[in-house]
Amino acid sequence: MPRFAASDWTCDNNACQICTAPERDEMTMLRCAILWLLEHGRWMVQDEISLPDILSAGDHYLSRLKGTSDDGVPAPAAEHWAWLEAELRLTVARAAGLDAVSTFDTRIDSVLASAAHLDERGQVQLLDLAAEQFAELHTQPRTA
Repeated sequence: MPRFAASDWTCDNNACQICTAPERDEMTMLRCAILWLLEHGRWMVQDEISLPDILSAGDHYLSRLKGTSDDGVPAPAAEHWAWLEAELRLTVARAAGLDAVSTFDTRIDSVLASAAHLDERGQVQLLDLAAEQFAELHTQPRTA
């Protein structure tokens, strides 16, 4: 699992549900990047970018946007891209109804292949649901 230092938390969005959570940990930036990709994925779908491309090229997308006019783009280092992709795919597969608990679940590919056949509206709704579920899961206070 990747580890981030406080200096890696680059999200400057005060409305970010992850970065403004009361208990941030070393995974804050990665979680923020996943939410950011889910949010922007809906626009990618409308630009006719396929769901598999959205889920597998998000790291490159974030890296290209980093340093542009949108300075709040969370862009993890290249060594964390594979982890980001795996977590993003798991998040969307869960929103599609898969009860997976691990990024290694062999059913993820087939669930995402089915989701890729949804129409534009269905894919946008899926990404919205994934973002909602992900934010809820990762902003809950920790219990001992």
